[in-house]
Amino acid sequence: MKIGCPACARPIATAQPTCLYCGASLSKDAQAAAALAGKRVLQARNLLNIEEAARGAPLDRPSRRYIVIDMADASVDRIASGCSVSGWEARQWQAASRYRLVKVMDEPSERPLVARLLGEGLAASVIHEDTVSKARRPIQVESIDVSRIPAPCTLRHDSDTPPVRQTLPEQEIALIISASIRREKVRELVSPSKVQDLRLEDVLFVHLHIKGDARPWEIDPRRARFEGEGLASGHMRTLQLVRRLAEFAPHDESFKNQVPALAQGADPLSELAEPISARPPARKEAKLVVLDNLSQFREYSAWRGAVALASFVDPFSLETKGGI
Repeated sequence: MKIGCPACARPIATAQPTCLYCGASLSKDAQAAAALAGKRVLQARNLLNIEEAARGAPLDRPSRRYIVIDMADASVDRIASGCSVSGWEARQWQAASRYRLVKVMDEPSERPLVARLLGEGLAASVIHEDTVSKARRPIQVESIDVSRIPAPCTLRHDSDTPPVRQTLPEQEIALIISASIRREKVRELVSPSKVQDLRLEDVLFVHLHIKGDARPWEIDPRRARFEGEGLASGHMRTLQLVRRLAEFAPHDESFKNQVPALAQGADPLSELAEPISARPPARKEAKLVVLDNLSQFREYSAWRGAVALASFVDPFSLETKGGI
C-alpha cells in the first residue's frame, strides 16, 4: 500500500514527525508505516524487490515471466485456441498490434501456457520480470541536437546523478517506440459546482531501445532542450528525428491502440512554476491532479523493447538466450 502525506499526498520519505516535502504533521500510524516500509526496503534482495517493498508485496515470492506472442504469421484459429479467446477477440488482437502480452505469471507456473502456445505453432517469448523492471526506468534525454548526424545528447541516467554527454548511436537502435500520452486534469474530490475534469493536450513521448542497453532513452519534448538550428517546436523536432531514424530502424506506433489506463502523473509546468515551499500545507478545496497513461506506456515499451532486443529466457531451461 502506498504511504502518502495527508496534506500534499507525496510519499512519506522518512519516518519523522513532519512531512519532508510540505512540513505537515504526520500521525504515529503514518510514521510507523513509513518505518516498516523502510525496513522492508533494507531487506529487499534486488532492485525489483525494492520497487515493491513499500507496497507490501512479499519479498520471497517467485519471480514472474511476461509471456508475449508474435502474431505476424499466426492464424486467427491458432491464436484463439492457444490463448483461450474467441475468434473475434483474436482478430482484434491482430488488428491492434503484431505483438501481444498474453499474461504475466509466476515462474514456473507459466510453463503449461507456453507449451500450449508453442503446440499451436505460435511464436512465444518469455521475458524475465527483472528485464522489464529495468527497462521501465528510462534514461532521460535532457538535450539533443537533431540537426546533426549522429545527434549529440545530454543524458541523465538517474535523478541523483550528474548528466553525461553522449552521441546517439543511430546504427545501434533496435526499436523506436512513439506514442501520444493522454493527459487529463481532474479534481480529487468532485464538487457539483465546479468543472470535474479537463482534457489536456496530448504529449508525444519517444523511446529509443539501444542494443546492449537495458534501459531505453526517453525523449519528452516538453522537458528536453533542443540545440542547434531547426523547427520552432520541440514536438516537431522530435517528429523529425523519429522519421529520420525510422528509415533504418523498426518503428512501433501500436501503443495508440491500447485503451488508456490513466494514473496520477506530474504536471511539469506547475511543478516548475510553483516551488514546493510555496505550496500551502493544507487545502480547503479539492486539489487538481494530472492523470496520464505514461506508466502504461513505459510498461508497454519495457516488454516490447525486450522482445526486440531478444532478451528473453528459454521457456523450459530458463537460460538467457542473449541481449541485455
